[in-house]
Amino acid sequence: MTASGRSFRSFALIGASDYFFRSRRLRWAVSPLMNVIPIDREPGAKSLSACLATCRQFMQQNGGSLILYPEGTRSQDGKVQAFKSGAALFAIELGVPVVPAYIEGTHHILPKGHYVPSAGPVTVRFGEPVDLARLQAGELPRERRRRVVEQLTQSIRMLSSRREAQELATDLGKRGTASQFH
Repeated sequence: MTASGRSFRSFALIGASDYFFRSRRLRWAVSPLMNVIPIDREPGAKSLSACLATCRQFMQQNGGSLILYPEGTRSQDGKVQAFKSGAALFAIELGVPVVPAYIEGTHHILPKGHYVPSAGPVTVRFGEPVDLARLQAGELPRERRRRVVEQLTQSIRMLSSRREAQELATDLGKRGTASQFH
């Protein structure tokens, strides 16, 4: 968010209501500090509609951007997990492009089950914006969501594989074998 040059308040995070809003004290701290829009983990049509309406209002009033985590939860080992359909659904319903991002290192500084972060390096890689919302001829809504999830997964995995490729090149360079691959 800092790199964007935009105000922190121009971003909102979609977060699980049972996690970020489970107590009055936490809700009081989270809302102003993190700008979280609550969503139920198992949303029904009514709950989803309310969250989408809040997102639309935020985007229209603030010219804001939404942050969604397509895996739905934090990874315990830092590896990319299977994506849920929520990010795809939001992109489709709100008619907005998605800027894929790969975040590396957060599983070390704030492991699952911990509430206070520790110091450590975090790397964020951004991809080019992807317009995921276009409907293809004859495509059913469920097929569209599945296609969008696959596009998003591929975009983020490509960003994560850059790290793996860099590590391989570094490792090969240390062994003096990198020149074989140029």
